[in-house]
Amino acid sequence: MPFMIQIKNKLLLPFILLFALSTNINSQTNNLTGSPYSLFGLGVEGNSNIGKSSGMGYTGISLDASEEINFLNPASFATIKEKKFIFDIGFYTQIESLNNGENNELRHVTNFSNFAIGFNANGKYGLGLSLLPSSNVGYTLVGIESIIEGSNNESYSTNITGSGSLNDLRVDYGQPLLKNLNVGLRFSYLFGKIEETESVQTTTSLLAIEKDNYYSGVRFGFGAQYTFLEKNTIGLTIESPTSLSASRDTTTSKITESALTTIEETTNENIANFKLPLKLGLGISKKYKYFNFALDFKKSFWNSTNQSDETGDYVDQNIINFGTEFIKDPTSYKYWERINYRAGFNYDSGYLKVDDKNISSSSFSLGLGFPLDFNGSKLNLSYGYKKTGNIDGILIQENIHTININLSLTDLWFIKRKYN
Repeated sequence: MPFMIQIKNKLLLPFILLFALSTNINSQTNNLTGSPYSLFGLGVEGNSNIGKSSGMGYTGISLDASEEINFLNPASFATIKEKKFIFDIGFYTQIESLNNGENNELRHVTNFSNFAIGFNANGKYGLGLSLLPSSNVGYTLVGIESIIEGSNNESYSTNITGSGSLNDLRVDYGQPLLKNLNVGLRFSYLFGKIEETESVQTTTSLLAIEKDNYYSGVRFGFGAQYTFLEKNTIGLTIESPTSLSASRDTTTSKITESALTTIEETTNENIANFKLPLKLGLGISKKYKYFNFALDFKKSFWNSTNQSDETGDYVDQNIINFGTEFIKDPTSYKYWERINYRAGFNYDSGYLKVDDKNISSSSFSLGLGFPLDFNGSKLNLSYGYKKTGNIDGILIQENIHTININLSLTDLWFIKRKYN
């Protein structure tokens, strides 16, 4: 079989899977999160890190991609080894405990966290194509009681639910610029749908308002990684600000005595664009004997978007990540010596201020990387605990337990056959 035909057939399956996943994500209505804070803006930031990063406190700006894809810096794609092809897919499950000081509620969410391919055909540059959730929405407000004006204490009840996500389809390009310097570029296409249903019920009728909000836009990114003194690397990332165009479909219906009547229906109505801020990231990592240490700092300039929410305001966001990884000998024939042991910590100041308080969070994580062969394929497992918000005023405290399962498969491609 000719070489080019073989490569095309190999590449076909991942692209079919990518298309199927993107179609499913764009149309699904199941909640991808149970967080009440997803009520604000376009929801909470997605769980979209590789298995290695998830176990290391979500660090990665200065880490390479020699064994596993690194979403956090496009320059890392330059470190994919020549003729290597990497296929990466991940899933996560979350158990969320919500506490307002009086009541406690448990919620469970399971979904995919990423789908990606990366390769380096000729040793001159690395390419990546990935699909992952950028933000997730999944909230429910039940039994909001209000008094009908002018009535004799007659009340009505309001229920509000929201679901959906903003998805990120990325193309990453990385190449060596100097001996120890790699640079990279990223193109992101952001798209998604957020659904909100509000039902108002009285003793005699029910009014339902369904809103489907559609968002789309593009974003560009730049990254660099510089290695010095052989085992030390610093990384830099920049993500451009962008404005997502938005439109809305609305259907208003009324139910009385079991009869459904559509009162009003509008499609493709222009609504306010949503602005995403400039993001900067700086990371440093050091290899010492069997350990790899990494530290990241990221800042998002939400203040400059001049946006506000009905309940809160957007504020500049600072994130600090620290992680470490231990591996005895990746080439050993003793299996336990090739297992990766990981741990990390994360602090996020939050980008929302509600009731004059930032919705901050902190988390820690533990992870294991189980080798599947000697080519670099791994099964990554990680556990994370995250605390968001606090019990103060109208705020709610979230305690989130997350399990990430990530499969990273590697193979040698782009090798010509000597014999047909």
